[in-house]
Amino acid sequence: MSLRQSIERPFRLHAPVSEDERERFTRSMMLVEEARIRFNSYTRYREEPSATDWRAARRELLSFVDTFLSADHIDRSLYERRFILTTLTSRDRENPTSFMKQFMSGEARGQSIADAIVAFRSFVEDSDLRFATNQGSLSFEELGRIVPRQQVAPIQFDIVNGRIAVVKQAPKTLDADRANIQSALEHIKGSGERLIKNLEQSNCDRRLLESVQELQSQLLSEGNIVKIGLTNMACGVMGATFQAELPDAVSAMFHSYSSSVSLYVAQFPEWEQFTQKAYAIELDEDDVAEIDASVGAVIDELAASPYLADPEVPKTIAFVRRFLTVPGASGKRAAFAMIRTIENLVSSIIRHSLAFVAKTAEKTVDAASTAASKVIVGLLGIALMSASGVGPAAVRAGAPWVKQAAEIVQKQIEKMAE
Repeated sequence: MSLRQSIERPFRLHAPVSEDERERFTRSMMLVEEARIRFNSYTRYREEPSATDWRAARRELLSFVDTFLSADHIDRSLYERRFILTTLTSRDRENPTSFMKQFMSGEARGQSIADAIVAFRSFVEDSDLRFATNQGSLSFEELGRIVPRQQVAPIQFDIVNGRIAVVKQAPKTLDADRANIQSALEHIKGSGERLIKNLEQSNCDRRLLESVQELQSQLLSEGNIVKIGLTNMACGVMGATFQAELPDAVSAMFHSYSSSVSLYVAQFPEWEQFTQKAYAIELDEDDVAEIDASVGAVIDELAASPYLADPEVPKTIAFVRRFLTVPGASGKRAAFAMIRTIENLVSSIIRHSLAFVAKTAEKTVDAASTAASKVIVGLLGIALMSASGVGPAAVRAGAPWVKQAAEIVQKQIEKMAE
């Protein structure tokens, strides 16, 4: 019902115009309605469904999810629409499932239909009905159904000539805000230069100066807005730590600069989307420590494999990892940023590898396929290490696909090694 409402809502004010648009809309709605009727036929009309009925009902749901994610008639942009949880019954509000809970908080404002579908599939697979699940039943070739494209994070990646590379990202702005944002940026650049000069002339800790210089460098290059926001948070913590070392005038300049950057990043939809999701996740200190350790291992592996990754990759991931030491709510955002970064790393590798595996199946690869295959196995090894390390935390961060992808990638590596 929630999925149907999420699909239908945009058309309440704007009905489908073209014949093709109407056909796509109708078939999408019919697919959802058919799944609801099929599920109800096993469950709603029985006081206590049998174990056989439950197994059949769960198979219907899993089949629906896979069909929905791969259906040709569904507009790809539909998956990016916001998922809207329908009005719950009093019983559901009092005793919500773990799936419903993640959409009953601020997270609901940021989750897409694709996010919800993947999370729902994991929920059905992991349900405690004590029946066999289909976890890992997808083949590697079908992995594209559950692995989302890269998401809002401090870093995005690409595979260039067989090596992982960092994608340079300019901030995305709304047309109506562009002029104001540019004016604000020019002001911040100027105030940042003055602050750096004053810090250089003061006796402040060099770490504070380096923190401001790094933030200023990112602003000058107009880089990734999430990375800028995180750097500013860490810079603010650093400023509070060494405030006693600063003259009052310089301290005031620092706070004004940091506040201006905060207002600047708040103008970007990507930062708003990122912070909303970061606030909604539930991670504790043990999770952060686990993420820190696993990411450290990934960085070491990337640094030791220059034939698989550009040197900028481990260096940039290591920069984001530093934010995990920031205390409080800022640390929570940093942990979410690190998970999203690793998700993007895994997604980029898997999607690149899927294309190679497809060519292999079609026998369209060239004579260098043996060497290329070794590179793919190496990249998949990086993806497996990354996904396995952050998998448990990623589930709590709303990305259950990471854990499932790790299992499927493991099987693919074993298959290619035969």
